[in-house]
Amino acid sequence: MRKRAVPAVLGNTTLATFDVCIIGSGAGGGTAAHVLTQAGKNVLVIEAGPNPFPGLDDPDVVPMPLHSNDELKYSVRGYIDQIGALEPRTWRQRATDAAQVRASVNTLPKTVGGAFTHADCKTPRFNAVDFRLKSAVEELIAATPGLAVPGFGGDAGSANFADWPFSYDDLEPFYVEAERLYGVQGTDDNPFASPRSAPYPMPPGVAMYLGVVLTRGALATSFLGSPLHPHTYPAAIASRPTDDGRPACVDCGLCSGFGCPSNAKGSPAVTSLRRALLSGRCQLRHDAQVVRLVHTGSHVGAVEYIDADGALQTATADAFMLAASPIESARLCLLSEGLGNGSGQVGRNLMFHLQSNVNGFLPERVHGQRGRAVTHGITDFRGVEPGGDALRVVPMPDGPRVYLGGICEFSSSQGLPITEDGGVYAVDLPGPFGRRRGIGLKNALRDGALGQHLIGLIMQAEDAPQLGNMMDLDPTVRDVFDRPVPRVTYASHAFERASRVFYVPFMRDVVTNAGASQAFVNPTDGALGDPPSSSHVLGTLRMGTDPATSVVDAGGRFHDVDNLWACDGSVFPTSSGYNPTLTIIAVALRIAHGIAGTAPIL
Repeated sequence: MRKRAVPAVLGNTTLATFDVCIIGSGAGGGTAAHVLTQAGKNVLVIEAGPNPFPGLDDPDVVPMPLHSNDELKYSVRGYIDQIGALEPRTWRQRATDAAQVRASVNTLPKTVGGAFTHADCKTPRFNAVDFRLKSAVEELIAATPGLAVPGFGGDAGSANFADWPFSYDDLEPFYVEAERLYGVQGTDDNPFASPRSAPYPMPPGVAMYLGVVLTRGALATSFLGSPLHPHTYPAAIASRPTDDGRPACVDCGLCSGFGCPSNAKGSPAVTSLRRALLSGRCQLRHDAQVVRLVHTGSHVGAVEYIDADGALQTATADAFMLAASPIESARLCLLSEGLGNGSGQVGRNLMFHLQSNVNGFLPERVHGQRGRAVTHGITDFRGVEPGGDALRVVPMPDGPRVYLGGICEFSSSQGLPITEDGGVYAVDLPGPFGRRRGIGLKNALRDGALGQHLIGLIMQAEDAPQLGNMMDLDPTVRDVFDRPVPRVTYASHAFERASRVFYVPFMRDVVTNAGASQAFVNPTDGALGDPPSSSHVLGTLRMGTDPATSVVDAGGRFHDVDNLWACDGSVFPTSSGYNPTLTIIAVALRIAHGIAGTAPIL
């Protein structure tokens, strides 16, 4: 067997014993590694993906990454993507259906730093009411005659909502620590945001032109008797040089779906994980695919992984943390003889965000390639009262209703001439574009209708947890490592479908009031029987106080296992209607500080 020329190990390579082994180096795992090493723990991080940050453990200089503004590298060749042909997933809408291989079923990038590396790093907080959503809705139903909320009827079609085992106030100090650790820019101009105890670490950067245009459209749109409330969108992207040596963002474009070529984006790799590596107490093994947790009863003794050279290895530690993403973290439990599944809940309550995308074309260019992908949005469609502590009741002809949608991103194309404009005109469209490929195609590409004139709103709507929405192990399909692949069973609930129907007409109004001659709704999740398009994957190892209905406790530790924790989005009881990464980081901080016995660093 041929060995790698460069060992796939970073950090303190002399460490031989570990207090904690963390599986995954993204928002959850990288954050936990930082907290634990600062508390004096020796930490081993095992990451399945490659390392685009050579020299990440160099104390003298922040490394220049291998990331770039290269459309072919990311959108065509999938530089940091999971390879679906080697590690497929299967998908079905109902448990009675035969699952089909779908290589792209909600796969996330496999890379040091995790999925946040390729994101545009939007970081809104959840609302206070999100942490007690079930109780809040039930109290409203009891107090409001005729109120109907799909999913809360107590019938066979009800969803499986649960309150979080802690409150917004409990998590708020960790939100503050998360924003400072990852360098979040923003300002207090969102009336629906819940109270904060400290300002954003950085002011917002330059507004994108498309954000200005859609802000005008939102202000001209009447919603429940008043204009909408556009606001800046918080993001973990440096708007000025940071204390850890990262530069300010220059708005180079190609942000969402691309790694940052300058480290201005607050990827876990160059923030929390790098701090852990520089502590001298952390070792990172990348290109290492964990395949099993080795355990005796309720105690994990080791993990087995396939290293960068294809050899099966074993790593031991006193404690273990799962941070491999909800689908893969739950899959590891099931691959390990059903570890931690005494409740039968492992893999269940799988959630995404039901995304609704309303677009239109403007006659002028909007320059979607100049900026951070999203700089502005609206929270009016989340369905909460100002301050985020209560739900909004909407009077309707058939009685009062609660519609819990989500935050809307003001967006556009990033101007990808090959995979967007080129793909549509040369392949998808007939006539003078695709078939003859002459003057019509050339002129269309020069004008860049998608890349230069498209504007829109993307709503990240809350997804109801359901016992039947789940991942388990496919009984027949196996991956390149000869392991059963994840089988995803998922169908949208009336809870989120009703909110989409209510809010989409107002989204259309924003687009047309911004100057588009007409607005159209893109093909949407579930409309054609396709898997959900959202990369916001949550649930599967639900957090709660009752071992019969949850997998981990309020501190992230498995009810059934004395030395195993989870610290990624798998522990979320509900999905809220906001980009989840900042909350993943805050929850990971709370869990890791709980293990270390330390307080948040404010």
